[in-house]
Amino acid sequence: FAEVLVGAGQQPGDRAPILVRQEHLKLMKPRSVVIDVAINQGGCVATSRPTTHREPTFLAEGVLHYAVPNIPSAVARTAAHALNNALLPFLLPIANAGIERAMTHENALARAVGLLRGEPLTPQVNARLRGSATATQLEIL
Repeated sequence: FAEVLVGAGQQPGDRAPILVRQEHLKLMKPRSVVIDVAINQGGCVATSRPTTHREPTFLAEGVLHYAVPNIPSAVARTAAHALNNALLPFLLPIANAGIERAMTHENALARAVGLLRGEPLTPQVNARLRGSATATQLEIL
């Protein structure tokens, strides 16, 4: 019996898997809290739906849900500094050597790139784009 549940399931390059089903919420105490931080990728709690900073919560199955996409936007300046610090180690090799060479030397960067010159680099990106995008649209990306 949880009083606070933080859902953070993720599948890189794809929608978040549903890890908490509606019947699981019925086991929680009334007025418990669910925080679905995977909502940016569709959410990992079956009853989650995107909310806003202005109206961040809703009740479902007697459980209070918080599912704000892009939570860091509430503290934009701090988030921008954190993002800069996290991305700079990846951007410098790209700036110095180009994307292809940087990807051969930086394994984490190679795993993070999903689309290069219109070509999907992961099965997940390929499945998402090939079904709905034309070759011309992919090249624009």
